[in-house]
Amino acid sequence: MIPASFQRGSDERGSALVVTFWLLAIMGMVVIGALQFAVIDTRTVTAQRGLMEARRLAEQALAIGSHPEIQRGDSLLRRDGESGDYEARITLDEGRVNPNALVLGKQSQVLNRLFLLWGMESGQAVSLTGAMMDWIDPDDLVSLNGAEAKAYAGLGRSGLPLNRPFQSYDEIRMVAGMDALELLRPDWRDFFTLWTAGKIDLNEASPEVMAAATGARLPGALRVWQNLAGRDGKRFTDDDVRFGSVPEALQRLGIYTPPPPHLAIDGNTRRVEAVGSVGKFQSKLVLVLKEKEAIWRGESVAPPETSE
Repeated sequence: MIPASFQRGSDERGSALVVTFWLLAIMGMVVIGALQFAVIDTRTVTAQRGLMEARRLAEQALAIGSHPEIQRGDSLLRRDGESGDYEARITLDEGRVNPNALVLGKQSQVLNRLFLLWGMESGQAVSLTGAMMDWIDPDDLVSLNGAEAKAYAGLGRSGLPLNRPFQSYDEIRMVAGMDALELLRPDWRDFFTLWTAGKIDLNEASPEVMAAATGARLPGALRVWQNLAGRDGKRFTDDDVRFGSVPEALQRLGIYTPPPPHLAIDGNTRRVEAVGSVGKFQSKLVLVLKEKEAIWRGESVAPPETSE
């Protein structure tokens, strides 16, 4: 017969062993968790440093590109270095469409054509154009397939439209029908401006904007756009070929009618897009200048994708 005292001692030693194993397991989980947290924290610090350095380089490029003496093709606009790279691109905002000016100038068909070129169905394009007109005009009358207060109320959005010209890209995004355009062209902001007098510079316009602004077919506009590249074969460099007049530009596009009032060939609203890169980290800054004065600044920061 086993003494009761010996049996109790065995039970106590067994319980102590179980507790020890349990504590070791808990400590192991704590250590593993701490290590995982340290790894995550290290990644966060690395990302923050990378983004800060990329932004610093972008700021440097932006300062260079916005200097009035710096022109396209200047070697200072680009730097490739071991610690990081930067590049500044100079364009004119008149190469973009200004919805405020087009609507107020009774040239909203340019917007409609642009939406069609981007792949919108005809009904959608007409509705979005009408909704933009209703946003900008001061009255409550609904344009053709447009959208006034009742339409926005049906979408659960009260207080819209604002019945005044757009003041930001975020306001454009609020227009009824813009969600459909954003699915087709998430980069639509690259074709819009709110900072010009409204005339579209055919020397600066993209093929889509050139076609929408003139009514030319897109393949023809693309060929003309490519032919404007100089010896280096690249657009928006210092050796670009330039139209001497609006009628010349229209003739190159196969259009021989009198030029409409919204076209130009001599924009002066400078846009500087500066990108700083450090490894996989990138920062993009945009500055728009009118007569050497900054009138708008934007920023886009893109952290890298992390792999497990």
